Amino acid sequence: MALLSFGSKPSPSTSTSSNSITDDNQQQKPQRPPLKASGSSTTTSGSQTSLLTTEAEEQEEKKMFEAMLSARKALDLFLDSRIQESEAILEPQLCKTSMYYALAKSVLLTLKSMMTFEQEDFRIAIEALKHTVQLSSNMIRKAHGALWFLEGWVKTGLSVDRLQKMRPLYRHAELVHAEAYLLKAMICIIHDESLVSFLREGLHVRQSYMAYTVLEKFVETTNEPLDDHFTSGVKFGMGCFNLMLSMLPKTAMKLVQFIGFNGQRLHGLDLLKSSGGWDEYLKTGVMVKRQGPKEGLRRQFCDMALICDHIVLSKLIPMSHVDEELGRTILRYNLDLYPNGVFFLYFHGRQLFSERKLDQANAEYIRAIETQKEWVQLQHICYWERGLIAVLQRDWKTAADIYEILYKESNWSKSVYAYFKGMTMFMLAQQEQDPKKKKSLMTQTVYVMKKVSNLRQKIAGKSIPLEKFVARKARKFLEQDNMLMFPDLEIANAFGACDYIPISQLRANIERLDTELSQLRTTNKNYADDLCLGNYLRAIMARQLFSKVDDPKEMEKLRTIHHTSMQTVFKAAQDVEYDHYVYYFSRYENARMLIMDEEYDQAEQEIQFVLKSNDKNQYSVGAGTKAKSKYSLENHILFKSHNCISEIEELRKQQKQKQLDEDDDSDNDSFASANSAV
Repeated sequence: MALLSFGSKPSPSTSTSSNSITDDNQQQKPQRPPLKASGSSTTTSGSQTSLLTTEAEEQEEKKMFEAMLSARKALDLFLDSRIQESEAILEPQLCKTSMYYALAKSVLLTLKSMMTFEQEDFRIAIEALKHTVQLSSNMIRKAHGALWFLEGWVKTGLSVDRLQKMRPLYRHAELVHAEAYLLKAMICIIHDESLVSFLREGLHVRQSYMAYTVLEKFVETTNEPLDDHFTSGVKFGMGCFNLMLSMLPKTAMKLVQFIGFNGQRLHGLDLLKSSGGWDEYLKTGVMVKRQGPKEGLRRQFCDMALICDHIVLSKLIPMSHVDEELGRTILRYNLDLYPNGVFFLYFHGRQLFSERKLDQANAEYIRAIETQKEWVQLQHICYWERGLIAVLQRDWKTAADIYEILYKESNWSKSVYAYFKGMTMFMLAQQEQDPKKKKSLMTQTVYVMKKVSNLRQKIAGKSIPLEKFVARKARKFLEQDNMLMFPDLEIANAFGACDYIPISQLRANIERLDTELSQLRTTNKNYADDLCLGNYLRAIMARQLFSKVDDPKEMEKLRTIHHTSMQTVFKAAQDVEYDHYVYYFSRYENARMLIMDEEYDQAEQEIQFVLKSNDKNQYSVGAGTKAKSKYSLENHILFKSHNCISEIEELRKQQKQKQLDEDDDSDNDSFASANSAV
């Protein structure tokens, strides 16, 4: 989630005397480049048509840096879950006239609207962002004077030369304008579901991106000292743009490159790391010094982007150049700064979750929930994670209670929450021995499942794939006389949670799948669907366990289970009536196992099958009326497949380099042996 922006390299002079970054006694004026005197109304950097005198510009600049210091203070308080104190700093009167106060307030309102999904909150956030854009635009106009448009600004746009001639005051205005413009575009796309809005705001995103590219080029080429608040903002914006664009499929990448976008994953990571000094840490091993209150305003967002990439996204999507240890190091650094910060506690919980330490992760999420009460929506992030943990642990009562809370209090996806609630009640009913209680649970389950489809929503005029998926599952449940096979494992896999199942539970799941699959009868309704789904899930469990055991015999047994399950799916897929997605997802799953066996060519063939089916619009697997059309979660598996290709390419490079190193060692050994013989 794009917030303000992030930060810059810690200054060697940063104070380390306090345990809290938000202590008042640490406040220092932020450093800024020295300004040369000028004898005219023009700035020393060459803005010769400025509407402000040099004295007025210096006063405005002083106010701006003071506002940044206050915004930094508000950000620190917010990140440490002291939300009311943070909001108190951003007084409405100050937000009316200061672009940095306005930006900070807009970011908080944007974050709130994204969490509540309330239309009124979206409206308030959009208005705040419009005001921020207006304030920054007014400042930009002052830089170029009354003849701004006549001088051809609209025609030529922002340039490195123009930036070089500007004072820091106006450069920051350009940066704030790009940031606020981007946030407004993103939130408008979500708020206004029309295609027209999507296209209009898409152009605004491009305008913001183009501004960032010029700002980045200026930072790279200028010899002028720049303040950390500015550089951290540029690095955050371009770093995130590069990371997000690099994840796009090659076909989509060609299109966005045609209209001016470009994304390189390594470049994006380098930008984000350099903002906090993590690039130097990786080179020297010397830990980054504890930052103080004058740290670059967007620095923490850089750190959060890196944590999210290395700890969260890397577990959901195949990625190259993942550094989990760096992610953990950055997380520890920020937890030390913000011990009560709900975001960093969440990230720590997610780290523990990905390490299959479910009880510890759950405890961390509970701590995050109890840390602050002002924004209940921040708690919902952790409730969601706790719900997934309860599903994996088969604690159906706890899971049902959690999804009830989310259904009542959160607007993110009522449809998904309802399905999870219905699914957990169904699983609870299967365990219930008392006939009356079981009947009551099933009645409630049916009632909830009937509501799932009507609760779906749209973003940019499009249905949400995961909501379409749960709606289909709910319909299938009702059409099969209130029955589903393995609904807990299927939905956990759809949301990427199967990768976090503990070893003992993986073994238990394989036994459960073996038992239930052995009881399937060919006369069962949708027999092929259940057979393929069960074997697909069985293969996932086998691969996950394979990656965690060392015993050669057990590894070979698990490899056999995986292979047998995959072959069963491929043979029976032609008869599938509903769950056509299982066949294509199984191709991807087969590739994941081949990658573990370092069979990269075969793995790529499997991935290419999935991709080409979409490219050629050829869907020839399955029975039923919809067998020849797109399948559930297609974009989800295509996205993972495209990134998997990049992963395979990187692994091939590593394999070749390893072989070259081994050949060199072999040659050296032979040379040494020959010399010894002589």
